[in-house]
Amino acid sequence: MKAILLKGPNDWELAELPKPVPAKGQVLVKMAFAPINPSDLAFLTGNYGLKKPFPVVPGLEGSGVVVESGGGFIANRLLNKNVACTAPNAGNGTWAEYMLTDANKCMDLSKNVSLEQGSMLFVNPLTALSFSKKAKKMNADLIVFSAAGSALGQMVTHFVNEIDIPVFGIIRKENLKEETLKKGFSKVFCTENAEFLKELNATAKPFKKVIFFDAVGGGSVPYQILNALPDNTRMVIYGRLDQNPSDFSPQNILFKQNTVEGYWLSKEAQKKSIVEVILDVRKIQKMLSKGFETQIQKKVKLSELNSGLETYVKGMSAGKVLIDCHFGSAQ
Repeated sequence: MKAILLKGPNDWELAELPKPVPAKGQVLVKMAFAPINPSDLAFLTGNYGLKKPFPVVPGLEGSGVVVESGGGFIANRLLNKNVACTAPNAGNGTWAEYMLTDANKCMDLSKNVSLEQGSMLFVNPLTALSFSKKAKKMNADLIVFSAAGSALGQMVTHFVNEIDIPVFGIIRKENLKEETLKKGFSKVFCTENAEFLKELNATAKPFKKVIFFDAVGGGSVPYQILNALPDNTRMVIYGRLDQNPSDFSPQNILFKQNTVEGYWLSKEAQKKSIVEVILDVRKIQKMLSKGFETQIQKKVKLSELNSGLETYVKGMSAGKVLIDCHFGSAQ
């Protein structure tokens, strides 16, 4: 089978690998599509939280058809079904013609959800749903969200609108402001604007329970935003789009009584029962079946990965890039 093989940080190639055979409790998925996520970029560079020995096939999530079962109730039930799937914690990922994974890392897709949309069922939707639950649990009266032009940003506003909490978006480029507002944000602030911190501070001042979800992590901007927000703001760092060292002053956290915490979907998922995960995924599939879809800007073949990565990095706000895992022409 053809697969992307990561030999070390930033070192990959299209390789020929043997097709794996499932053991009990495992399934073999004939992959259809796999998205490129920021977490995949981190994995390619060796900066992701989950470390796997090299060489390894990257790709954290995707979709396909279960073509073989190694036995067991769940694995047998999934045979011949379209599924959304995630890579095993140890072993190869989704950027291949076939992937071997645990049966409990697959969820069969409803008939109204395409394989394209199903390939993005886990990472962004489950993160967005988790964020809305965190905001609701703390009785937040304002959510601030960086990287607001992303696919995740649109999903967050969708779930948060159900619980009626305003969401302020932070973007980098002024020309994306109107487009981002259309995604459901109450207000949008642009870091290119020299006055954006003053404007954010004045607009956020009336709020008492603020939660700030940050995808940037590095540099100084996330912490300038935190300092502009009201006292007792809760900052949740869920990404590291900026690989530079974090530049913040502890006294701004100390005297403003802010809190800073990390969020990693893989760890959050481990805290949930299988019933909770099933209910969350059903809610997401229902949302997708009603026409709420992630925008796809481009599909690339496995052999065109470099082009796909370049497109995605240059324009994350334009939509997802999907890897078409059928070897040959992109569908």
